[in-house]
Amino acid sequence: MDKTQLSELFTRIQRGDKEAFTQLYHDLKQPVFTIIYRIVQNRTTAEDLTQDLFVKLFVSPTEATIKNPRAWMFQTAHNLAIDALRKTQPENIDDMVLASPERMEHTIAVKTDLEQAIATLSCAEREILSLRLNAELGFQDIARITGQSLSAVYRSYRKTLKTLQTLLNGGTL
Repeated sequence: MDKTQLSELFTRIQRGDKEAFTQLYHDLKQPVFTIIYRIVQNRTTAEDLTQDLFVKLFVSPTEATIKNPRAWMFQTAHNLAIDALRKTQPENIDDMVLASPERMEHTIAVKTDLEQAIATLSCAEREILSLRLNAELGFQDIARITGQSLSAVYRSYRKTLKTLQTLLNGGTL
């Protein structure tokens, strides 16, 4: 779904269009959940926060015109996740380590290796990686969401990819 289609859905949601909300929910539920889960590392909390985000959007849709609805959604998801994380673990949020991932039936070995490699990343690195790959956001949007400079986000993303490549090729850090 492109920016224009998403903007149209947001406009329709502001008018109370349930069908537009349902379409938005089905299109963005999984990537929003993934972003939140990567931050909070708790499936139940991530599900609750994802639900909260969509309920908030439906019950009191934003009145302002949003230039990039996709970025707005992920900024809001980021904020909810960070707020929840601060309530449960106020100290050293960036030093959190991922919990063991659930194993899926297909590609268990690859998924497990990837999740283990991701677990070695800092919370900030996981977030940038997730916003780029799962949310499909550009570096400028990620920089705005995370409050970092564009160059810092890009460097972190590149470093994170190299780290993951090394780990997945059997290397150590």
